[in-house]
Amino acid sequence: MRDVAEFAQVSQSTVSNYFHKPRKLSDTTRERIRQAVETLGFVPNDAARMLRTGASPVIGYVAFELASATTPQIATAIEQRVSAEGMYLLMANDVGSRQREREYLQLFEQQRVAGIIISPVGDVEDELARLRRRGIASVLSARHAVSPSQASVSIDHVAGARLAVRHLVELGHRKIGFVASSLDLQQIADRQRGALSVIEQVPDATLELISVPERSVEAGIACADRLARRADADRPDALFCANDLLAIGIVQSFVAGRRIRVPEDVAVVGYDDIEFAQSTIVPLSTVRTPHAQLGTAAAQLLFEEIAALRASGGTEDRGVAPQIEFAPELVVRDSTTGT
Repeated sequence: MRDVAEFAQVSQSTVSNYFHKPRKLSDTTRERIRQAVETLGFVPNDAARMLRTGASPVIGYVAFELASATTPQIATAIEQRVSAEGMYLLMANDVGSRQREREYLQLFEQQRVAGIIISPVGDVEDELARLRRRGIASVLSARHAVSPSQASVSIDHVAGARLAVRHLVELGHRKIGFVASSLDLQQIADRQRGALSVIEQVPDATLELISVPERSVEAGIACADRLARRADADRPDALFCANDLLAIGIVQSFVAGRRIRVPEDVAVVGYDDIEFAQSTIVPLSTVRTPHAQLGTAAAQLLFEEIAALRASGGTEDRGVAPQIEFAPELVVRDSTTGT
């Protein structure tokens, strides 16, 4: 770094800003340093910088489902907030594996990241508490923390499911199917719990769990094909799907096959309100969840947790951590009302 500074005729602190806070420099100064770096073949040693400053420029993010239509929204929002701090996001996909999830947490610990945002598959709060004792802050994303000392940003999925199923019940539907996979995933289990809480208040209503192997359009199409082969009397008159991808697949299959009308024969509600929900062959009624806001809030909360951890001298016991929960909202379209 000293050689680069001499070559570019700037101070070493200016060279440091070039790598870590480039917005502080003028275009002319950045270009001079860029030419010096390129000429000298200089690569900054972040490991050495961490030993000197005790601070890492990296935030780790563990997502459980990169194929989800909502994960990119969350990740993009996190990246934008992290970038605004002059830091970098290292993202991992645990593909729904608890073992892989633990391995990534161990990797991030070894890399001494500044903090971790995780959308967990399993129960990771004990491991995150251990990491806090090691000086690594964390935030649970898309799941409400159990421990009061664990920071989290989540969506009230119980309330979201209530909105969806109450809407179907108020339209007169009584045989409702809940299309979902992975009930061991807390977010999906919460949606089932919310749906049941409405059904239990309606004496002649039932909720059938319709299992699918994954939450994708293809799985929705296959589910619709199975339902179409049932006798009319055995088929649900409404479906609440665990996400929009499943709902889109079901609606497309029903309408394309011209066997089942939506919503006249079967009403369909999705979950998430992704970009394509309103542009399907039958615009989809769904539960809107604020995933971009969730990502921004998770990153902001993590920076606050990092600051609090440093202020406490790296000790875990600092009282109750913030736990933010967003409220979903119902968006009514043609797949339930036909209007």
